[in-house]
Amino acid sequence: MESWDGWPFARLYMLLVALAFAVIGLQVLLFHWRAGFRRWTMYGPVLFAPVLVVAAVLGAVQRDGFLGWFVLGVFVLGMVDGLVGVVEHLRGIARRVGGFSLRNLMSGPPPLLPVAFTALALTGVLALVWEAL
Repeated sequence: MESWDGWPFARLYMLLVALAFAVIGLQVLLFHWRAGFRRWTMYGPVLFAPVLVVAAVLGAVQRDGFLGWFVLGVFVLGMVDGLVGVVEHLRGIARRVGGFSLRNLMSGPPPLLPVAFTALALTGVLALVWEAL
């Protein structure tokens, strides 16, 4: 484990990403629990958010070698899971009576939460490779 002295912002940001995934993961759990886990894809972000938290902490501590590639892969899978969520949420809104109405956008599956999940995973990837750029 390396010293905290002189840590670049990208490493400190990885710890913020870990905290953010913990919070978003809890919010996703609450929303999907409220919805009764009606679709199997609802388990993805609930089970994967804690993995992303651990990966972000590992990425802050060790970014080279196999572990760095592993963390990068986890974040890429997080992005894919978030994109699946975007599609599922949009399909869920479209299936509601009235389709893409303001009411359904407000009371149906939150369309921006999977976007935030995807964007956070993307920023984790960027923070991980920042020094290599």
